[in-house]
Amino acid sequence: MKNNLFALSIFSLAVSFVIGCWLISNSLSGIKNYNTKETQHQLLTKSEVANYLGISSEEVQKLTEITNGENSFTSEIPHIKIDKMDYYPKKAIDKWLLNTQLIVVQ
Repeated sequence: MKNNLFALSIFSLAVSFVIGCWLISNSLSGIKNYNTKETQHQLLTKSEVANYLGISSEEVQKLTEITNGENSFTSEIPHIKIDKMDYYPKKAIDKWLLNTQLIVVQ
């Protein structure tokens, strides 16, 4: 009788351990690691920022280079230039969108 009770308690402990592990693994698999994707892709290209803002690449170019006199340009949209290529920091774009007023691109 004691052997059957001991075996039953060991079996129930093993079953509860397996169920607990299964519940923990299911809850952890639902958690996605959003930091890796964001840190890998902080700079957007012109076409990516156009898709992000819902405008054309030409409109992004017009916002990037606004003539400000002789051979000088100003910009409405935050960007950096690396080897003649414009890149747009996603966090700066988000901040710019929150702080900007209506801009008409012609």
